[in-house]
Amino acid sequence: MKTPQQAAAKWDASTSVGQQTWLQNLQATTKPIVQAAINQRAVMQTNFSQATQPGGRWETNLAKVGDGGIKQAAAAKAGNYSTGVTQAQPKFLSAITKILAYEQSGLPAIYAMPSGTTAAGVARAGAWIQYMAAGKGQLGA
Repeated sequence: MKTPQQAAAKWDASTSVGQQTWLQNLQATTKPIVQAAINQRAVMQTNFSQATQPGGRWETNLAKVGDGGIKQAAAAKAGNYSTGVTQAQPKFLSAITKILAYEQSGLPAIYAMPSGTTAAGVARAGAWIQYMAAGKGQLGA
């Protein structure tokens, strides 16, 4: 029988092998991953609803960890922030390219509107909000 320390050391040492195996298996699968997840929507919603009820698993676990535990866990994972940003750079570039182009195409109409009064400013702001809302769902990566 292993000690807890031995089990933890083995788990840690096998992570790189497990990571590669996990990735290979994911790449090799022919199962419809996305559709299988979609098909489980009702189960997910039921489980989520149960977990988030007052006194449920979510509340209980948060209370157990507390603010100090959240801060400690965040500090331990702080490096993941910049890793995630770096990995998302291509998607950010794709999205911001679309957003800026969309904004540029809408600005001439806004600039052509009357200005100089509060009412004109409100009209311009409203027109800009409506214009940007029309782009919702089209400007992501």
